[in-house]
Amino acid sequence: MNRIDRYLMRRFMFSLLWSLIAFWAMFLVVHLVEHLDKFIDKGASAEYVALYYFYYSPFILILVTPVAVLLATLFSVGFLSRRNELLAMRAAGVSLLRIAMPLLFLGLVVTAVVMGAGETIYPRMEQRRAELTEQFLSGGSRPSQIIFQSLFSPGMNGRVFYFKSFNAGQQVGTGVTVQTFKEGRMTELLEMRNLRYKDSVWVGESGQRRLFETTSDSATHYEAFDRMAFRDWRETPADFVRKWVNPERTGYFELKAAIERMRATGGDPTFQETELALKLAYPFLNFLVVLIGFPIAARTKHSGTALSFGIAMMITFAMRVVIEVFRSFGHNGDIPAWVAAWAPDIVCFVAGTLVLLRARK
Repeated sequence: MNRIDRYLMRRFMFSLLWSLIAFWAMFLVVHLVEHLDKFIDKGASAEYVALYYFYYSPFILILVTPVAVLLATLFSVGFLSRRNELLAMRAAGVSLLRIAMPLLFLGLVVTAVVMGAGETIYPRMEQRRAELTEQFLSGGSRPSQIIFQSLFSPGMNGRVFYFKSFNAGQQVGTGVTVQTFKEGRMTELLEMRNLRYKDSVWVGESGQRRLFETTSDSATHYEAFDRMAFRDWRETPADFVRKWVNPERTGYFELKAAIERMRATGGDPTFQETELALKLAYPFLNFLVVLIGFPIAARTKHSGTALSFGIAMMITFAMRVVIEVFRSFGHNGDIPAWVAAWAPDIVCFVAGTLVLLRARK
């Protein structure tokens, strides 16, 4: 890394910081105006509103990072072009591709940061924001404080759970029925008075167990028990009380586990599989927008702030259209999930490479 690289990276990071702050503030103000009536109706304090948007900030920043990176690329490279610094570098024998290297590297760094935040900080903050909304705006209680009645929940490995009542705080269910299915037929039936989660193990009390062959509806084995531990069950109480998983607001591994549970119970996870693939494909847009934006800014003479902002908005709009089109195809199962997620990235990569190669000529 030489002095020019450090200079380019400083200019890019300065522009990126201000772009993120600007888009975060714009998003926050628009969202606040749209929901201000709800806050006022519920008598929300300034402290609550500040805490709500503190928890909401990771979602906003991850959402606007690609357009902020694109704008930072256009601003930083456009600044060099207006001051003829880019011309001086090329006159000294430095190719346009070599000049772009530090910015492309930063694009990969931002991609890694977004991936890491999307798996660690983001899900936790979204969970806390959901709890805050449930407690205050919806007037509800935390899931751990609720006693659920007639709770039905799919489990793993073909298990389906039914609780007449389930105390999430004490982690115990009463009037429990657990059915296990394989190839569309029931292979095991458990009926218990109580099912308790203790020391990470489910323990059934006062129950009976029946086993069935897949080729017959008659029970081939029956046993009654006072106490039975199910050490191979990997379900947790949180799996039973968790609401429908919003794929856009969960981490990669949490969503992957939800898909596996859905598959094990015969569900169709096509929608969730597309969103899972997008969790890897979407962050890479932070690298690809640098690939697209750099040659455009380098070729645009006398590019000012307004022009750079306009170009960024047009590119962002086009990218969003492509993403949503392929996303809808993936949700409907018209194309494989990985194609729906990565096709926009491939389109951006090809477009950026062609523009960059053409600019070098």
